[in-house]
Amino acid sequence: MTLLQVQGLQVRYGGVVAVRDVSFSVRPGEVLAMLGANGAGKTSTLRAVSGLERCSGHVLVDGTDVTGWAPERVARLGVAHVPAGRGVFGSLTVHDNLVMGLYGAGRPTDSALDEAYETFPALKEKRAAAAGTLSGGQQQQLAVARALVQQPRVLLLDEMSMGLSPIVVQDLFAVVAQLKQRGIAVVMVEQFVGEALKVADTVVLLEQGSVARTGTPAELGVAEISGAYLGGGLPAVDSPVPDHAVERLSVRLRGDQVRALERAAAEQGTTVDELVAKAVSS
Repeated sequence: MTLLQVQGLQVRYGGVVAVRDVSFSVRPGEVLAMLGANGAGKTSTLRAVSGLERCSGHVLVDGTDVTGWAPERVARLGVAHVPAGRGVFGSLTVHDNLVMGLYGAGRPTDSALDEAYETFPALKEKRAAAAGTLSGGQQQQLAVARALVQQPRVLLLDEMSMGLSPIVVQDLFAVVAQLKQRGIAVVMVEQFVGEALKVADTVVLLEQGSVARTGTPAELGVAEISGAYLGGGLPAVDSPVPDHAVERLSVRLRGDQVRALERAAAEQGTTVDELVAKAVSS
């Protein structure tokens, strides 16, 4: 049974097409890793699925076409979105942040909170603390927990590992593995390739807004994913790349920074690649 199906998705920012004819599907208990260089359209795709970006094409949740729906309507069908940058309410306590996640979910508060604290024991110890005082890893745990209290059937994770230590990243991916066992369909945008491939059932590689390859981690391989699509490192000193050649460089940016680049490119009628190249050359 397909739980989430995306068909011919397209997202535009003015005259610039950020996402072009993207299609994929996810079944219950599957993890789909959406990988690619910055500006490839990954965040825009997730935002379109959850209703945060206008799009064309079709987004179906358990057979219901939710294309063009408001985000709150999509959420009520069981789609939870954890955007890049965590987005916790810093002045509210951990407890109140989780209660905010329950708004409109129709779940008993006590059982939902107990489940969240069982998944993330560190949050239980900090439940009376203001979210803004938590470490980056704890804030990310809170952002994921706030989505999970809604009992989603589909979970969208955008750059979950951004700015976190490897140990914290491993703990978060262990939670993703647990979600698979609970039958939750997960779509993750991730640049922490090694950990993503350990839990992913399917990999979708995006390049300049389009699907370049789709397959299992074994079919694609770490070398192809890292080298061809995420920048396989800098060229050797004794083998310089000519100035006229096109190279791929992976740069880690926050989601809001990527969207700012996309908007700037749209305003200037160009692409993100050309905008950055112009800025570097000036």
